[in-house]
Amino acid sequence: MRKYLILAVCLISNHFCFAAKQVHIPSYWATDPGLSQWSYAHSYQTDNFVLFWGPLAGDNPLANPPGNSLHFDPKFITDTLEYIYKKYITENHMLSDAPGTPLGTYKCIIVMNNTWVQGVSGFAFGVVLDNKVGGIFVDAAATLDGGVTSHEFTHTLQYLLHIQYNPAEGASFANDYGGFFFETHANFMRNHLYPGAIFYDYPRWLGTRSFTWGSARHNYDSYDLLFYIEQVDSLNAVTDLWKKSLPNEYPLQTYKRLKGWDQSQLNDFLFDYAKREASYDYTLYGMGKIIRDGIKSLKLHEPRYLWRQYTILSEIDAASGHYSVPNEFAPQDYGFNIIPLYPTCDKRLVSIKFKGHKEVNPNAGWRYGFVATSSDGTISRYSPTYNANESEISFQLKDSETQLYLVVLGAPTTHTSYLADIGWPKYYRSPYELRIANAVPEGYQNTFRNEYRQNGHPHPNGGGWVANTSQVASSVRVGPKALVLGASNITGNVKIDGTSFVQDATISGNVQILGNTNVTGARLSENTVVKDNTILNGTISSGSALFKDNALLFGDTFGGNVIVGGDDEIGGCTSSGVYLQFPNPGTNGRTNCDGKNATDPSNIDINSTYNQFTEEEMAFSGTVTCDGIAVTDTVKKAASRMLKAVIYPNPVVDQISLHVDNQFKATNLAIEIYTTAGQRVTRLSQPVSLGNSILSLPGNALAAGLYYMKISGGDKILKLKFLKQ
Repeated sequence: MRKYLILAVCLISNHFCFAAKQVHIPSYWATDPGLSQWSYAHSYQTDNFVLFWGPLAGDNPLANPPGNSLHFDPKFITDTLEYIYKKYITENHMLSDAPGTPLGTYKCIIVMNNTWVQGVSGFAFGVVLDNKVGGIFVDAAATLDGGVTSHEFTHTLQYLLHIQYNPAEGASFANDYGGFFFETHANFMRNHLYPGAIFYDYPRWLGTRSFTWGSARHNYDSYDLLFYIEQVDSLNAVTDLWKKSLPNEYPLQTYKRLKGWDQSQLNDFLFDYAKREASYDYTLYGMGKIIRDGIKSLKLHEPRYLWRQYTILSEIDAASGHYSVPNEFAPQDYGFNIIPLYPTCDKRLVSIKFKGHKEVNPNAGWRYGFVATSSDGTISRYSPTYNANESEISFQLKDSETQLYLVVLGAPTTHTSYLADIGWPKYYRSPYELRIANAVPEGYQNTFRNEYRQNGHPHPNGGGWVANTSQVASSVRVGPKALVLGASNITGNVKIDGTSFVQDATISGNVQILGNTNVTGARLSENTVVKDNTILNGTISSGSALFKDNALLFGDTFGGNVIVGGDDEIGGCTSSGVYLQFPNPGTNGRTNCDGKNATDPSNIDINSTYNQFTEEEMAFSGTVTCDGIAVTDTVKKAASRMLKAVIYPNPVVDQISLHVDNQFKATNLAIEIYTTAGQRVTRLSQPVSLGNSILSLPGNALAAGLYYMKISGGDKILKLKFLKQ
């Protein structure tokens, strides 16, 4: 032992005396009850780091029993951080460590938490000390690999970026609107080195993608956008957000300003990113494949984590294909929906009428379009991007394409910066309705969730699926699309309906589980109601507790008349109150179980209520067949003297097929094609016979987009429109 200590002291002494960087002991350590016990005898140094541990770990932490905070390897920890340092600083140039800069002058300090007689506890956090030295405070459990330390070191660099490049107060997102970005960026940088860490909490992202991008409910996991920025721009473009942000800016405001964009251009860019989430179309570092493979694994082993992956629409009229996005799924600013579509016609040509509810708030807006993927889940192609509040769009799958999606982004006409955890009622949402022809959306296909209907049987009361390992009384209703899996025990007058998922749960009394809920390992009784998009994990509830909207709860006990909804993740509450937000006294004035009711200002929704569109308002402009929307423009003199024309299929892929019904006895048609800007791109003359005929016109040279066709025959003029894919 003595020989080990002498060698360690010599090595430390050599580093301290000859290394280019200095060790700076923070000023507050002199009076801190725990850290005042620091010593170089309990430290280890490398070129860029110095690690300190407390007296509880002794002279040789490796000699302590493994599996607790006192056992760790100083060399392994510092070697790991040197590897991270080389990647972030030497290769990625996040910030300069030239002589005279804080990072170039001082070694970053690592403090081993829970090794001190007093204080200095916790799992892991990154800081800056004395406004010039990076610091990482970690428990031994956080140092087993670089997943946590790379995250915390990024925090240290974020603070140093602020000090070295952008010291204005409120810059570098050190403000009330950009604070969420510290965690998003830290995990983004971590994933460059440890991509397997993506799935630490990725299901949370999958289940909250309709939330605003900066929501604190998923800010550790909303980094896919940063990979897209790096993919189309550069890693430096992400770092520049820190270096060049203005005081009180939101990260997307910074990026918009640096790119010279207006709000519409920012929305276009964000939809370019959102549509990639359907297939995880990220090429850098193999990130897309890593995510796709991870989701396949979850689907196979832990499907409960994928329950909000796709948007389940509400059916308004099955006969007409009229659906609406549920309020809980309506995209917030920069949030989005991914809706799988399942064609019902052999030609696999799908048509949709989209109509948004502009009346809900002054900023409601949308971007939307189709995404087609191949059998391996990779991207095949994208449709044009649409932004009209009301439009009709179509898309035809090719033989090589196996899945079609509609992606809808909440694209506000004006940017709003939100305070952290302001709460679900205080975010603008952009609801919409769809009329879908020749397809059904997710949740309405015949094969919906069949992969989970194994080793079980339909329940006689309702027809839903019950695993053989579960016990469900005959008095319990299990609706046709609901699932009861695992070792569940359901008795009494329980109703399980909608597309809900129940696993390993004990439920009794008059409990109702409705909507697209996910109840796992919970104990629910009496008159508890769970609906909408709620997820309950290990929760206990009794009384008349109501869980709704996008509530996400882990453990804890609820009861009384408590109402939990919005985007809340409240702790247990067994009395009363309405909780629609994560408690944050600083921004929404709420504390856990504070008892405030529905009329409290924190619970008043800034979005107006709205009425569903009528069937007439959602009607297509023409007859819809398996060939598409037959938009017909007719000029009549008499029933026997008519010239009609229809373009189908519409959208057009290559050739334009013009179906003509010539009762006007025209012998020749002049055909002109114009862009939406009024530019004529085609002009030709075509002979036409009496009666019905099909004219094939060249369309290969046309770029993708919307076009108008003008047809003149004698004194008759028809005007048609078509979409070129």
